[in-house]
Amino acid sequence: MNWLPIPDDGWVPLEHERDKFFNVYIDETSQTEYRYLIIGGLVVPLSHTARLEADIIAARADTIVPSHQPDGTPRVMKWQKLNAYNFDVYKKVVDTVFNFRRTYKLPLSKDVAVHCVGVDTSVKSLKDIGAGDIGVGFDKEFHFLCCVILLRRYPQSLFMLFPDRREPTTQLREARDIMNLAAAKYGDRREFPIRRLIFADPECCQALQAVDIIIGGIAYKLNGHYDMPGANVAKRKFCDYLYKLFKITDLFYQSQLYKTDFFTFNLRPKPPYRRREFPSTPGN
Repeated sequence: MNWLPIPDDGWVPLEHERDKFFNVYIDETSQTEYRYLIIGGLVVPLSHTARLEADIIAARADTIVPSHQPDGTPRVMKWQKLNAYNFDVYKKVVDTVFNFRRTYKLPLSKDVAVHCVGVDTSVKSLKDIGAGDIGVGFDKEFHFLCCVILLRRYPQSLFMLFPDRREPTTQLREARDIMNLAAAKYGDRREFPIRRLIFADPECCQALQAVDIIIGGIAYKLNGHYDMPGANVAKRKFCDYLYKLFKITDLFYQSQLYKTDFFTFNLRPKPPYRRREFPSTPGN
């Protein structure tokens, strides 16, 4: 399929809309390998996106995982690479994101938070959701995150979405327009709340790397890897830290939406008030 991402053409918001904009950095865990697929978005005020990038780079400086190699090549942090040797660096990155709003004393209108959709593919697979097409099924859950969770959470805001680069099922401009039309259909009165949809490369985006780490930690426990014999000790330790930091107690005991100050999680599909058990083995 031929497609072109929306170009980074030096666009800037209109002055009267400038303070309404958020960047949202979006990544996902494996779409087919495990039971629970997690799609997560880190919301950052447009006015502070460059500052967050700089702070994460600074947090990684003088560690064993700097943002760049000595020759200038980007060094990407991924959940899969977490181990006992780099644990403290991963922790510093998550701490930087979690404490960012407090560090800069941002007002309520300048939220920094992580919002997730968790898809229980044992109940309804992406293929079923997409009427036989896994890609379409994923797009529907991606749209749910953007058009339902984000737009309802931030009813006065405007958004630029930066998903991790992948092969899309539709042109990016078309996907953006579909989401805006869906928002209008369900009563959103903003004029095009989703203004831009642009692929981002983790090599060039520290915030996107942070999302990969966070949703990786959420999924590691949710998919049962945490409780397996021989589970990675560093990853277990990181999960414990992440769940405590985000004040996550039990994602399965809640109604469909789990919410803390920094983190929201919507489990789909899920009958209200019905407990779900952790899988006994990864992917089951």
